[in-house]
Formats: sequence, structure tokens, C-alpha cells
Amino acid sequence: MMSDVIRQETLVFFLSVLHGVILTLGYDVLRALRRAFHHSTVAVSVEDFLFWLVAAFFTFCLTFFWTDGVIRGYVAVGIVIGAVLYHVSLSALVVGVLAGMLRGGARVISFGCRILSKPLTKICAFWKKLIEFVWKRVYNIFRGKKGNNSLKEDKKKKKSKKEVDERIRGKRYGRKKGTAKQKQP
Repeated sequence: MMSDVIRQETLVFFLSVLHGVILTLGYDVLRALRRAFHHSTVAVSVEDFLFWLVAAFFTFCLTFFWTDGVIRGYVAVGIVIGAVLYHVSLSALVVGVLAGMLRGGARVISFGCRILSKPLTKICAFWKKLIEFVWKRVYNIFRGKKGNNSLKEDKKKKKSKKEVDERIRGKRYGRKKGTAKQKQP
């Protein structure tokens, strides 16, 4: 029969192998994100720094809780063995599948946004017109004008704008409104 100490150390070794697999899997998630979406050099550096901070914290927790903070050589060897085994066997497959899923998810979200944006722009345009209409009416009421008179004034403004445009066009072509162009000798 095995003693309790050997069982404990064997368990810690297998936990350290699993820890190495999990660390490498976590880094593969970052690699998949980088394959799916473009990252700048600064972003990659920040991601790596944060990853290694988290990895160091969890490795510290593993050694602190299972070996009472004593650094054991077999824990480091177990982490390396787990990382190497995972990297050799499943890493490329996991990175490829995750990157494909992320790209596909981004395409689905992009397609959904394009479909939803058309009705949303129409709804927003309707609300904008409604708010402008109500704002004009409220503004005219506070200025002392009634709602019906402001409609007539709006029509007059549109008509006067047309007249201004016609006058400008007439001047551009060398004639005034109502008169024919005269030939000069």
C-alpha cells in the first residue's frame, strides 16, 4: 500500500500536469483571438503581460495550497509535461477551431447588425421628424403663434424660397423674371 505522502505527491504531480494543460489552453484562446481579429503589437504585448500575470497567480495558488508554498521540482516538471503534451497533440486543432468559430460568430453578428440597421435607421428618421415637428409647434406656441398659422407661414417660406431660386437662376442666365433676354448689338 502507498503511504499518504506518496498519494499526496502523486496527486500534486497530476494536478500540475493538468495545470500545464490549462495554461496552454488559455494561451491558445489568445492565439485564436489573434488569428480571428487583427491585433496591434501593443495589444499583443498587453495581452501577454496580463496572461502571464494570471498564469503566475494560479501557479502560485497551486504550489501554495497543495505543497504549502514549498517549491517542488516535480511540480515544475509536471507543468512542463502537461504544456508540451497538449501543445503537441491538440493545440493546432483547438486554435484552428476556435479561430474559425470566432470569425463565423463575427460574420453572423455583422450580418445581423446590417439587417437590423435598415429598419432602425427608418425608425430613427421617423422619430427625428416627429421630434422636429413637435419642437417647431412648441417653439411657435411659446413665441405666441398658433399652430395653424405656423403651417401657413411654413408654406409661405417654401414658396418664397422657390421664388428666390428662380430669381437666382434668372440672374445667372442674364434675364430677370418676366422679361425675355435681349440681344445686344
